[in-house]
Amino acid sequence: MNHILKKSLIIGFTATLITPSALAQKQHKNVLFIMADDFNFWLQSMGYYPLVKTPNLDKLAAKGVLFTNAQASFPLCNPSRNALWSGFRPSTTGIQGNGDGYIREVPGFENVITMNQNFTDHGYFTMAGGKLYHNGSMGAEQTDPKHWNELYTGGTGSPGGNLYKWTAPGDNLFSWSAGEFDLNTAGDTKLVNFFADKLGSYPNSENRDKPFFFGCGVFRPHLPLNLHKMFWDKFDYDKITIPRGYLEGDLDDIPGAKTESRHEAVLAADQWRRGIHAYISGLAYADYNIGLLLDALEKSPYAKNTIICFMGDHGWQLGEKNRWTKFAVYEQANHTTLIIYDPTAKGNGQRCNKVVGLQDIYPTLVELCGLPPKTDIEGRSLVPLLQNPNDKTWNWPALMTFNNINCLKTNEFRLVNDKKAGQLYDMRTDSFEWHNLYTNPAYKTIIATMEQQIDSMVQIGTELKSHLLANATYNHTENMIPGVVEAENFDPGSESQTYHDADAANTGGILRTEGVDIQITTDTKGSYNITNIQPGEWLNYTFANCDTGTYNMSFRVQNESKSTDSIVVYANDKKVGVVLVEPTASKWANVRLESVKFDKTGYLRLKLLFYGSGLKFNNFTTEQVVNLGSKRYISNSKYRYVMNNPADTGVLKLDLTYTTPYVHIYIYNNSGKMVLSSELIGEESVNLPIRFKENGTYYVVVEDDETVSVEKFLYVN
Repeated sequence: MNHILKKSLIIGFTATLITPSALAQKQHKNVLFIMADDFNFWLQSMGYYPLVKTPNLDKLAAKGVLFTNAQASFPLCNPSRNALWSGFRPSTTGIQGNGDGYIREVPGFENVITMNQNFTDHGYFTMAGGKLYHNGSMGAEQTDPKHWNELYTGGTGSPGGNLYKWTAPGDNLFSWSAGEFDLNTAGDTKLVNFFADKLGSYPNSENRDKPFFFGCGVFRPHLPLNLHKMFWDKFDYDKITIPRGYLEGDLDDIPGAKTESRHEAVLAADQWRRGIHAYISGLAYADYNIGLLLDALEKSPYAKNTIICFMGDHGWQLGEKNRWTKFAVYEQANHTTLIIYDPTAKGNGQRCNKVVGLQDIYPTLVELCGLPPKTDIEGRSLVPLLQNPNDKTWNWPALMTFNNINCLKTNEFRLVNDKKAGQLYDMRTDSFEWHNLYTNPAYKTIIATMEQQIDSMVQIGTELKSHLLANATYNHTENMIPGVVEAENFDPGSESQTYHDADAANTGGILRTEGVDIQITTDTKGSYNITNIQPGEWLNYTFANCDTGTYNMSFRVQNESKSTDSIVVYANDKKVGVVLVEPTASKWANVRLESVKFDKTGYLRLKLLFYGSGLKFNNFTTEQVVNLGSKRYISNSKYRYVMNNPADTGVLKLDLTYTTPYVHIYIYNNSGKMVLSSELIGEESVNLPIRFKENGTYYVVVEDDETVSVEKFLYVN
């Protein structure tokens, strides 16, 4: 198999552009591409969890080809989505975290032809909205905005309420609630209605002679699971059971495996069945929205000439392997839903049980639409399986990566290629991965063969990357240290601000705290906005550690009034500056406060006092101005760990107890150059060995799925 995979590498970077008129003459098929965030494989048609209700997607599955064994390239949003749109796996690009940025920021990949760009360049009218790349809405640089013809930049998601509300201790994202509100005001529903209207009006649009590629990314069932009550009420709580894939003691045969903190919180609060209730309600809401879009297509003139592709971006665990999340090497974290309907496919109406990857979507849609083949990306066209879902010659494995560990799944076995905690499962008899065969001598040959397959596939990616680097012309800038405090991180427990249950007005998904409304949205810079701010209202943010120094601050705000409003900034009750906010209408703007001096090391309380009746607040960024020429380093935005200086020990002691399970560590020297990067498992204290060539001041960045933290330390060898 190793030499077969090697022969599949063909590198060619030229493509012949086809004019729009030529496309129209060829009657190329349209594409409706739909993605749902954190939508695992619990589709009702799959049968894993029978209580799930997904009638619209089940109808689509019965109409097209349902791929029952679809695998994400990485069990996390940003790596999976960048891989999908670029055509290059995370094992090739190195994008293995939500903080690893955008494909065009990776040296060598600056000019990659993304899938949406490919369709745009070949005369398609391309439109995008929602969460397609990792950003929650389109328009940011990381969503490839220059290579779509039109962008819907509204938010996604849904508000909630006070029904069944639960929030895990110290984890605001891990929560769920439901309530009454106008569903058409929810972000996801507004998004699909926008696309439905576009489908209806497209015959009369100026682009009507062009085929279209519409990309729509809904946010639910991503956390927090806040929904309309109608979706909660679809399910009888008394009938909810724990997942079939859970087995007590399942982790006993996996070296070093442990129960995730979220699962411990769920068990302590007796929220397991309620959490499942929340998730399947989120699936039902996603299905409802997708049904609106599919109905609109069916009513349009394009129903018989439009390819429909629906997918989740990766899996999600609901107690299996003692986890409530996605990032993991396990099957449940990578297994997702994939449905493709091609109006002319002979396999329509059938299920395909062969292993396929989301990496295969790009070349598949290119082939189905008659575009020049893409031979310079990773992935394989699924067209043979759309014609014959039971094709016996299809034996191409799917490669997945997590925490620099590669996993391979074939039609028979699944290997976690971790020398310290290797895992092998016979998926024909053990689809839930309960019996680890890695140390069984009888499977030594199978493991060796699969390791060769992994090496071959990784080598193909290495050769592709080397070719791109050799032809790169883009001058890359040095990495800058990030630090953002989002609106949800206000400190309600400080001395002068107290949350009162009696003040709660849990209607319409809005929670009132001291006159400040927090409503769930999703935009390019955060999950929450603080709205309905009245003159004199304020927020406190407290930090356990802060270095004395000079800082620049940037505030992301809206001002919907017609007059100039302001934000007064206090540091430890001392006024340090005033920010003027000119009217912005409904657009977000960044306003800066330069050279703020924090003169006390250690505890810092920042108070933001608002003046104006039209303000909305999303986040603020702090940049510590370090004496490094023109470079600025963002620091002390939010602390999630305690770091001990290494002194002469050469060991960096990090308390990662309160991070998410997957953590990136980056260390920069005093010139701003990255000198070390590492991936660690969070939720515990770790010792990171370090050996630098020079003594001096260094900056360590700790980044997980939700937070970026920065501290500096002195290294003395």
